[in-house]
Amino acid sequence: MPEQPTQVRPLPVAAFFDIDKTLVNGASLLFLARAARTLGIVSMRDLVRFGWQAARFRRRGEHLGVLDQVRDRGMQLLAGVSAERLHRLAASVVQRMRLRMWPETQELLRAHLAAGHEVWLVSATPDFLAQELAASLGATGGIGSGLEIEDGVFTGRFTGPTMHGPEKAAAAKALLAEHGWDPADCYAYSDSINDLPLLTAVGTPIVVNPDRELAARAEQAGWRMLRLDPSSIRAERRRVRAAAKHGR
Repeated sequence: MPEQPTQVRPLPVAAFFDIDKTLVNGASLLFLARAARTLGIVSMRDLVRFGWQAARFRRRGEHLGVLDQVRDRGMQLLAGVSAERLHRLAASVVQRMRLRMWPETQELLRAHLAAGHEVWLVSATPDFLAQELAASLGATGGIGSGLEIEDGVFTGRFTGPTMHGPEKAAAAKALLAEHGWDPADCYAYSDSINDLPLLTAVGTPIVVNPDRELAARAEQAGWRMLRLDPSSIRAERRRVRAAAKHGR
């Protein structure tokens, strides 16, 4: 585990974590599509088409136009699925995502919880998946893009804009106001320049494997920066398997 980017202060404050590429090395929507295929919710043809769009998202960075296309296509595939089944799907997705989590940022999340902080995951991913992942990590809550549910069934539409960029900052600021937290005492973690509104809304912004624009901004501002290597994920998997083998 790398040196902690800051000393975690034992105050009634909050830490906000992005999910894709910050907590998890990958795109949550692609994990969602693969799990939906395994459960027979979508076809292989649909999965291939969706995977191509998700690959564009990863190559070009988190540009809002591409993200909206990927999000909308993915959600169209899930139209007509019951809310209950979506939550079962989310549990399956989280199992896959946990195998690709950065151990370093996961440890930081645990450190915040141990210090008595509230921890919120804030992501463009669908709200049911953000909430399920948050629950699995023991976090306070997960905020994602809201799904429209009618008569217990997902319509294929969202209730509002993608939880991205300024929307993340707005969600964080609403929580700050609701709880009376001082933004100067709060933390935010992200990899993308699109999350600059969120990062600048708190006193301790920390960037994780940042894109080029965010790295430049972080260096200019003197923010803490974590450069993580996928080998740490593989090492953590080996550790978990070894512990399970020896009954620990």
